[in-house]
Amino acid sequence: MRNVIYLVFAFLILGCGNEDELTSKIEIENLYGIQDDPSDPVKHRVFEMYSEYGIPVYFNDTIGRIFVKKDVTGKDVYRYETLDLAWGFTSYDRVTYDYEYMMDPDEQLKALDIIENYLKLAAKPLHPFNFFVTKSAKITDSNDKEEIYEKGAYTINYRTLLMTGDWTDSQVENLPGEMVREMVKSKIVNYKDLLEAFNTISDPTWYGEIWSSLDPHYYDYVDGIGQPKAWFTPSALSEDWYLASYFTEEELAEFRAAVRAAIGQWGFVNGDTFANVMSPRKNEIDLVLYITEMLRLSRDEFEELWGGCPLVMEKYEILYDIVVNKLGVEL
Repeated sequence: MRNVIYLVFAFLILGCGNEDELTSKIEIENLYGIQDDPSDPVKHRVFEMYSEYGIPVYFNDTIGRIFVKKDVTGKDVYRYETLDLAWGFTSYDRVTYDYEYMMDPDEQLKALDIIENYLKLAAKPLHPFNFFVTKSAKITDSNDKEEIYEKGAYTINYRTLLMTGDWTDSQVENLPGEMVREMVKSKIVNYKDLLEAFNTISDPTWYGEIWSSLDPHYYDYVDGIGQPKAWFTPSALSEDWYLASYFTEEELAEFRAAVRAAIGQWGFVNGDTFANVMSPRKNEIDLVLYITEMLRLSRDEFEELWGGCPLVMEKYEILYDIVVNKLGVEL
């Protein structure tokens, strides 16, 4: 019996003595850091942008490795870290991502042009944690429903702005500004108290209604203009309105001013996304339409167009506080 006890004590002593050797030591090796490679134009450009803005750009979802331990032969064992876009702030979506990686260096450099223009344009609160650029991406949910992102489509995730390539010249020029607007929309929902104030300005009964049912005198705004009353919708406010050629420059300006006065009386700056002949169906649509209009104009330009509509301007002051003072966007 005494020999058994001695043997147990011997094992315990040996176990304590080798504890450090048996314990895995995990070390993070520049997990999110970007290393320079002056011989590679893409990697060097990524490093320069990271040095200036502190934001990494990835062309592969495997972004780094973590040293775990040495195996029995003495070789290093690593765990490879990947971007997981399914994570939200407090949730995890049951979706899977499949990527077609962007391998063409010319396309990669074009992506970096777009991203750098975005970072120059966007205030720091609108910077994502990182950019991930692919040729295309497929998102599959738990019901096997697939959504394909390609040809310049992008999606804003919790920490990552996922972009896809094959951009047209027009997209290269317009994407930075478009992504800024979308980032504002994604961030603005965090200011719940101010958004609640925004949502109370237009009466709930005004949403989702045909314009002429809200005001029996709706078409009086265009009496004497000499164009079909059916044209009198917020579609006329679009820069590429297909009926604009039927007006002289002065007539078009007058017609658009009448549209703004007509819909602005209820605090709206556009019609519903489903049918322009009616007001926005809900607050969320109204907010998106409003932000789009707000971000394309300076404050002076906005006031020149909408200053005669008190409810529109009330909404403007609320969103101005968020967009300019809290998100740092210059208008």
